[in-house]
Amino acid sequence: MVVAEIDDNSRTGVIILRPNNSWSWRANVLFLSVLMGVSMSIALGFLMAGAWVILPFSVIEMSVVAYCIYYCAKQCSRQEVIIVSDHEVRIERGIRAPAQEETFQRMWAKFFVEKPHHPWDPVSLFIRSHGKESEIGSFLNRKDKHNLVSMLKRVVPA
Repeated sequence: MVVAEIDDNSRTGVIILRPNNSWSWRANVLFLSVLMGVSMSIALGFLMAGAWVILPFSVIEMSVVAYCIYYCAKQCSRQEVIIVSDHEVRIERGIRAPAQEETFQRMWAKFFVEKPHHPWDPVSLFIRSHGKESEIGSFLNRKDKHNLVSMLKRVVPA
């Protein structure tokens, strides 16, 4: 998802990049709760029938599924913020707060679009300046990357 606030007169602004979330955190917790309820009721049924070894494996399985859902939800909450001011381009990356920040001088910074190696792959976007290079929006899909390119064309002088 690409959200932008751009001033076309000064060619400055803020562009926020986020991965697409299919479900909210509440929906993930509800899904996991239902899945755990079904799994535990089946495991308890086997326990009552005398097959006690099913219960630990069911607990391990649900623990792995819970970790995978948590990891995917955490990765979907990361974001990149591109701040274009008069003198610099700043890229902040993080999940809840900026964990990584890169600053480029606006006069020397150039945005590049690299063609994909395979027809199904989306394009890759980079910013380069003074021998330093950084990929932008690696988690975006094809449509969002095209939106990002059109937003960047509004802030980069022609």
